[in-house]
Amino acid sequence: MMSARHSLRPGGVLALVLPLLVLLGVLAPSSAAAQEPRDVIVIGAPGLSWSDVTAEATPAIHSFAGSAAITNLNVRSTYFTSCPADGWLGLSAGNRAAVPRDVTREELRAHPRALPHCGPLPSLPESGPELTAVELDRGYWQDLSKGVAAQGFKAQIGTLGTAVREAGGCIAGSGAGAVLAMADRDGVVPSGEPGINETCAITLAGAPPVSAPQPGEVRTREVAAVDAVVADVVAGADSQTVIVLAGLSDDGGQPGLRVLAMAGAGIRPGWLHSDSTTRDEMAQVADVTHTVLTTAGMSVPEGLAGRQLVPVADASPVDDRIASLVDDDAQLRAADEVIPPFFRGFGIGLVALLAAAGLAWGFGPRRWRPVVSRGVGLVGLAAMAVPASTYLVTLTRWFDSTRPMTAFVLRLTVIDLTLLALALAVVWAALRWSALRWRAEGPAAALISVGVVSAVTFLLLAGDLLLAGGRMTMLSVLGLLPLDGGRFHGFGNVPFAIFVAAAFLLMAALADPLLGQGRRRLAVVVVAVVGLTTFVVDAWLGADGGGALALIPSVGYLVLAVAGVRLTWPRLLGIAVATGVGFLAMAGADWLRPEEKRTHLGRFFQSLLDGDAWGIVGRKLQTNVDLLLGPERAALLVPVALIALIWVLARPGSVAGQRLQPIFEAYPALRVGLIGLVVALTVGFLLNDSGTAIPAAAALVLGPALLVLWSGQRDAT
Repeated sequence: MMSARHSLRPGGVLALVLPLLVLLGVLAPSSAAAQEPRDVIVIGAPGLSWSDVTAEATPAIHSFAGSAAITNLNVRSTYFTSCPADGWLGLSAGNRAAVPRDVTREELRAHPRALPHCGPLPSLPESGPELTAVELDRGYWQDLSKGVAAQGFKAQIGTLGTAVREAGGCIAGSGAGAVLAMADRDGVVPSGEPGINETCAITLAGAPPVSAPQPGEVRTREVAAVDAVVADVVAGADSQTVIVLAGLSDDGGQPGLRVLAMAGAGIRPGWLHSDSTTRDEMAQVADVTHTVLTTAGMSVPEGLAGRQLVPVADASPVDDRIASLVDDDAQLRAADEVIPPFFRGFGIGLVALLAAAGLAWGFGPRRWRPVVSRGVGLVGLAAMAVPASTYLVTLTRWFDSTRPMTAFVLRLTVIDLTLLALALAVVWAALRWSALRWRAEGPAAALISVGVVSAVTFLLLAGDLLLAGGRMTMLSVLGLLPLDGGRFHGFGNVPFAIFVAAAFLLMAALADPLLGQGRRRLAVVVVAVVGLTTFVVDAWLGADGGGALALIPSVGYLVLAVAGVRLTWPRLLGIAVATGVGFLAMAGADWLRPEEKRTHLGRFFQSLLDGDAWGIVGRKLQTNVDLLLGPERAALLVPVALIALIWVLARPGSVAGQRLQPIFEAYPALRVGLIGLVVALTVGFLLNDSGTAIPAAAALVLGPALLVLWSGQRDAT
C-alpha cells in the first residue's frame, strides 16, 4: 500500500468536494438492467473495412450486417498503425496493446507513421480428442507481457482469458491469431478446444487477415476468405448466440476504421453505440473485450479501457448505414493526408503575403499605405475565418474527389469567402446604425469584424457539440483526429484552443465598446456570461478536464480585470484555490457515476485516489516532449512564441511592447483579453498530452485577428 505522502487520501478528497457534489445533485442512485448470459462468438478479421462489404463481393458478411447492429471500429494500438497481432492482443488486454517493435524512441519521433513489418499470426493446432488445453511458450508470453506493459497504457495481455478462468468458464477458438486473445496471464487456455465449442461461453474465430491495403485481386481474395469464415460461423451458431465480427487491426497501409457488427439473440438491426467513445458510429477494440465478458455473464476486471456496446435500433436499409460508415472512414483518411500540405501551404502563403505587404509598406510610396493596411485587414479576416470554414467543409463531400486536396481547398475557399462577406455585411450595418459610430471608423470596423468571426467560430463549435454530438469536430482537419486515438468526443486540444481563442476575442470585442463608454458594470456582466458559457461548453459538452482547469483562472482573471480590480497575491491565491476545487468537483461528480459511464475526468479522479495520477501526468509530459522533438521541427517554435507573447504582455515598456502599445490604446479591452487567453493557453499547454498543439492552433485565430486590429488602428492614424 502506498503511503499518504505519495497518494491522495480518498477521505480528504471527498471531504473537499462532497458538499459541492451534493449541491450538483449527482448522488442519485443508478441501476443497470440485468442481462441474461449468452454464448458469444467473436470473428476476428484484421484489416476488414466496411468499404469491402457489398452484397456481390461478400454475401455472407452483407447478410450478417443486415441483421446486425453495426459501427466503425477504431483499431489504434500503441503505435499509429496496428498489425493483426496487435488487434488480438488488444482484445486480450481490453486496452491498447501491440507486439513491441524493434525501433527506438528517437526513430519513432522521426517517423511516427512509418508502416510496420507485421509478422505471421500463430494458429491453434488441429482439433483432436486428446486436446484439453492449449499452452503458449511461457518465456515468450512473459516477455511479450512485459513488453506490452512497458508501452505506457497499463495493458495486461491475458486479461480476457484470466477473467474467463476466474469465472469458472472456458474459452474456445480456432484460426489465425485467436490464441493470442484466448490465453490467460500465464499463457494457458484452460479447457480450450479448436473449433466452435458449444461447451464454452466464449469462442474466438480467427479469419485470415486482410493485408493488401490497395483494392485489387489480392485484397478481393483475402476478403472472400473472410466471407467464407463468416458464412461457416453463422451457419453453425444457434439463434441465441451473439456473434461479433471485428476487423481488429489495420491492413498494412495507413490507419483507418474497420468493421464491427453484432447480431443474434434478438439484437435488432441498427447502430452499435459505444459508451467509451459516446458515439453510435465508432467504437474501440477494448469495447469488444468488455462486451464479450458482460454478454457471457462474467465479471469485468478493473482497469479495462473499453465499455459495453449497446445496440440502437434503426430501420434504415443496411446499405445506407454501411455507406455512412464508409463516408466517415473516407473523410478521416482524406483529412489525415490533407492536414500537413494544407496547413504548411496556408502558413507559407500567409507569411508570403504579409512579407509582400511589409515590402510595399516600407519601400513603396506613402499613398500605398492605406491600401496596404486595408488589404492586410481583409487577408487577416479571411485567414481568421479558416478554422470555422474547416468545420463547415465537413458537411460537403470533398473527400469523394479523385483529387481530395484540390476539392478541399476549393470548397474551403467558397465557405471562407462567404463568412468574410457575412462579417463585412455586419460591419456595414453596425457602423450605419449602432452606437459604435462615436468611434473612429477603422478601429470600429476592425473590432466588429473580429467579433463577428469570433462569434461564428464560438457558436459553430458549441452548436456542433450541443445539437450534432460533435460530428464536425470529429471529422474536421482541425478536429479530434480519431485515427490517432486521442479523443473520440467533446473537445480535443485543437478544437479547445480554437474555441477558447474565439471566446476570449469575443469577450474583448464585446467589452471594449462598453468600457469606452464608461459602462464597466455591463462589461463585467457580459464577460462573466460569455466566460461561464465557455466553461460550461468546454467542461460538460466538451468533456475537457484540462481545458476546464485552464479556463477557471483565465476567465476569473479577465472578469476581475474588466471590473478594474487590482490583482494582489491573496486574490491570485484565491483564483488558484478556486481552480483546484472546481476541477476536483467536476472530476468527482463524474467519478460518482457508474464506472462504465465515467469519462476521463472520473477515471483521473480514481487515479488520484489510487495514487497513480503522477504516472498519467508523466505520460502527458512525455508526449509533449516527443512532439517537440518529432519530425515537425516547427513545433519547437510553439513554446518560444508563447514565452515571447508573455514577455510582451508582461513588459509593456519593452521594445516589442511599445510597438504594440498603439493597438492596446485603440482597443482598451484587448490587453486584458490577451492576458486571459495566454493564461488559458499556458495552462493547457502544460497539462495536456499533445499540449504543444494548443498554442499553435490558437494562433490560427489569434494571429489573423491581431492583423485585423492592427489594420483598423493604422486606418485611424
